[in-house]
Amino acid sequence: MRVTDVETFVVDADWRNWFFVQVTTDEGITGVGEALSGEGLTGALEATAEAHKHYVIGEDPLNRKQISRKLRRYPFAWRAGKLVNAVAAAIDIALWDIAGKYYDEPVWKLLGGKVHDEIPVYANGWHIGERTPENYAHHAERAVEEQGYPALKCDPFAHYEYSLTDDQIDEVAALLEAVRDAVGWDVGIALDCHGRFTRRGAIEVAAALDEYDIMFLEEPVELEDREVMADVTQHVEMPVATGERIYNNETMEDLVRKQACDIIQPDVTNYGSLQEVQHAAAMAKSRYMTIAPHNPNAGVSTAASVHLCAGLENLEVLEHMSRDVEWGDEIIEHDYTVEDGAIEVPDDPGLGVTFHPEAAREYPGEPKDSHSLFDEHGALKRP
Repeated sequence: MRVTDVETFVVDADWRNWFFVQVTTDEGITGVGEALSGEGLTGALEATAEAHKHYVIGEDPLNRKQISRKLRRYPFAWRAGKLVNAVAAAIDIALWDIAGKYYDEPVWKLLGGKVHDEIPVYANGWHIGERTPENYAHHAERAVEEQGYPALKCDPFAHYEYSLTDDQIDEVAALLEAVRDAVGWDVGIALDCHGRFTRRGAIEVAAALDEYDIMFLEEPVELEDREVMADVTQHVEMPVATGERIYNNETMEDLVRKQACDIIQPDVTNYGSLQEVQHAAAMAKSRYMTIAPHNPNAGVSTAASVHLCAGLENLEVLEHMSRDVEWGDEIIEHDYTVEDGAIEVPDDPGLGVTFHPEAAREYPGEPKDSHSLFDEHGALKRP
């Protein structure tokens, strides 16, 4: 069996685009993968995939390690970069899908087996509209009671950067208090800071909001300096999570070795290969840290993440988008639904999804600046 083609698809997903690849073989088996697109980079991902697909075409799709090595190491000047790793990750996911279909086995079994039959999830994307306590409470209650999520994540910090004034802290506290009043204290609440705070600002905010029983504080500071992240982790009471923008194990190893967080958050569509994420989880496990994969993505990413998480002993929880565009199911057909706060690990061959390329072509994505967290002046926008 040999790879005959690698095709890319950029799909409109309202406020952002999705990026998919379809890998075709000479035996008629196809696989689908997804890359983390982010901030108008789908054009760059398309160009990168086109420039690198010659490393894949003609290769044995079951020899994933050789293909991954070529994709991530052969472009010497650009290896280990965000774009190359994202494209490599999408192709790797598609190759796992092919392997599962070829062997008539689910991907989790090919990855080594499972220790979880269900994967616990938390909701992202549940809050839309006005940034008011009433609106936050309304959407929180809907996500928990109607959609069955046991935990919620949000960025309640508006456009604020570096540190918060007392009035701004009171403003954020009012939002969290409204959510707690709406859903109670058994529901988890995670706060995503998007790296906006200074070291001191992060510590002060964590202390001020600790009374709301925060599940974890995500990216309180930028992680370029892991020692600063470690210092924040050591000085706050709540768990700290980070790692969505890490795309190789060299950087992840530094994060783990310095105990710069409590929970690592690699993204399977950003990390080069599923086995590399397994290695990241193993590193974290050796230092008594847990893993909560980043996944604000489409159905292919969710499927790959579920198969990966099934075998992770130190799994904390998986991120899941609580809202989708109405045409999402037309493009990715799947049964990955949230029931009683979890997604069941499937036994279907491959990823257990069906990709419809013609439907994907009907909703072509266009460049979107709205996905950026920053405005034209470089300041944080309100999420």
